[in-house]
Amino acid sequence: MKKSRAVFAVAALVSALAATACSDPTSDEASGAPGEDCTPVHPNVQTIAEGTLTVGHFPNPPFADSEGNTLTGVEGEVLSRIAARECLSIRIVRGNVASMIPSVESGRADTTLGSWYRTAERAKVVRLSDPVITVHLAIASRKGSGIEQIDDLRGHAVGSAIGSLWVEDVNRLIGNDQKLYETLEASYADLKAGRIEAILNSQPTAVRQIEMAGLQNDVQVVVPEPNDAVRATLHPGQTNFPVNPQNASLQEAINDGLAELRKTGEFRKILEKYGIPTDADNPQPLQTF
Repeated sequence: MKKSRAVFAVAALVSALAATACSDPTSDEASGAPGEDCTPVHPNVQTIAEGTLTVGHFPNPPFADSEGNTLTGVEGEVLSRIAARECLSIRIVRGNVASMIPSVESGRADTTLGSWYRTAERAKVVRLSDPVITVHLAIASRKGSGIEQIDDLRGHAVGSAIGSLWVEDVNRLIGNDQKLYETLEASYADLKAGRIEAILNSQPTAVRQIEMAGLQNDVQVVVPEPNDAVRATLHPGQTNFPVNPQNASLQEAINDGLAELRKTGEFRKILEKYGIPTDADNPQPLQTF
């Protein structure tokens, strides 16, 4: 059996508290209000509420989390800096995973965060920003289980989050042995209880979740070798900040903000803070599918 390209240590990520996603969206007060002398880089940027960036949010550390009315995590800090450039305070609208993209599409939120991949299907309903973080598919499994590669999944109970890139491909590979979850916490609770034997996640998510579940000594995170059966192993996912199809101005402001953060080196400092490897910084769009 080939060894993995990477096995990430849990200690690579900083500790953070994760909240449970709500079934019904709730709103926090706006945070990070700009000073009166603030001059936006893009004066004509459109948002749902004047002077405020309304952000759909569900916890997915290390990409996105929150402390009160402040966004945290890699994407949370990046988006907060972009909002500050445009003199926008941030209003968090919490909800479950399934509500995020529809909220942006329908105009209830300006954007959302939490590792939303740039895909061709998603581009049909929302505008996609330039890439934020490039991430690899990983397998989280019990040490010694032998589940390290895609072909090893056959005959085992495997968990995935609803809407993940690889769900259809893995269904074709292992059929009913794949169980879908609405929350990350539920999937790792089942792994801890032995109800499933492995979980497919993005690499940073898997590392952070096994820490939160107290599974550091029992579970490994492996990036499998590329396998034609699961396209997500051939093309790394790239996260983005989706915006409403009619809002080109916000898309432009986000893209310019990302470019500026990369130019100044601030982007990589944020990656480093959350233990994300520098090769996750790839501003060039990869193939979407």
